[in-house]
Amino acid sequence: MRSDIVLYVQKCIVCAKSKSNVGKPLGLFQTVSDPTQLWQDIAMDFIVELPNSKGYTVIWTVIDLFSKQAHFLPCRGLPSAKQLATMFIQQIYRLHGAPKHVISDRGVQFTAKFWRTFFKMLGCSQGLSSAYHPNTNGAAEKANAMVELYLRSYVNYQQTNWADLIPFAELAYNNAVHSSTGYSPFYIVHGMEFGPIPNFISNPKDPITIQDWSEKIKQCWNNVQAALKESTYK
Repeated sequence: MRSDIVLYVQKCIVCAKSKSNVGKPLGLFQTVSDPTQLWQDIAMDFIVELPNSKGYTVIWTVIDLFSKQAHFLPCRGLPSAKQLATMFIQQIYRLHGAPKHVISDRGVQFTAKFWRTFFKMLGCSQGLSSAYHPNTNGAAEKANAMVELYLRSYVNYQQTNWADLIPFAELAYNNAVHSSTGYSPFYIVHGMEFGPIPNFISNPKDPITIQDWSEKIKQCWNNVQAALKESTYK
């Protein structure tokens, strides 16, 4: 059955039309230091000029550079620095707390005095990508490419329902094994794989203790740190 599924996926017409080869671009890069904790080093970027979907035309991508967990937030046009700060508090800070370092491009929102002061109050340093070199923000760029791929595959002919698909795109992204860590973002954050359909009938044969769970998470994070260091120098 597994071989049949693999063959079916390989010959999927929708995937063949939508997907492109994903790999590291050629050239020399100055990488940021390897992250060591959840949501302490993050990156953000926009996907702009999308077809209008329920009034939304922009997606704000925010990604954790350690776990690779990402949030894709639809916006009604490009937000101002003040609007972005409000969204950050409501959608990111309430879930993950304040980061220590954030990477973004040189958009007017990210270079505005209000935005810089906002992050200074949170105790967060800001790094801007090099001019004419957007790949400095490679993690966010790659996340953008993946969510665009998902939306291309499932959006309707009029391309007007992508806002309804964003939650599913985020779910799919965060539950896929990431090449640089060897784990899915969901597993790194929660210590277990996501089950789309909860099993309410059967009970686990070997219940795990809090101590075992803690050790499991610690080992996973150690493996992620090693994998991130290795992928940096490949």
